[in-house]
Amino acid sequence: MNSKEIRSAYLEFFESKLHKIVPSAPIVNKNDPTLMFTNAGMNQFKDLFLGNKSIQYHRVADTQKCLRVSGKHNDLEDVGIDGYHHTMFEMLGKLVFWRSRQSCCRLL
Repeated sequence: MNSKEIRSAYLEFFESKLHKIVPSAPIVNKNDPTLMFTNAGMNQFKDLFLGNKSIQYHRVADTQKCLRVSGKHNDLEDVGIDGYHHTMFEMLGKLVFWRSRQSCCRLL
């Protein structure tokens, strides 16, 4: 399979499981002064995690274009040494947002 086929199969699978497919956020973040670049698939959902926005979809899936940058999990020095660390990459993601802690815990 090539990357386009993997991406399509991934998104189709989660769409069949009732996940809302959301587009990739821009790699250069314009609406968040704390992030210069998108470096993780969860960046576009930051306001949901912080409670600054309401949840529109409880299940989402996406393919997020990311830039490898220095930070907590710094592997920037590994870029170019092997076939796994690239400066730009695409992260396949699936997230579930709960209405409340109680609704989450009922499933446990």
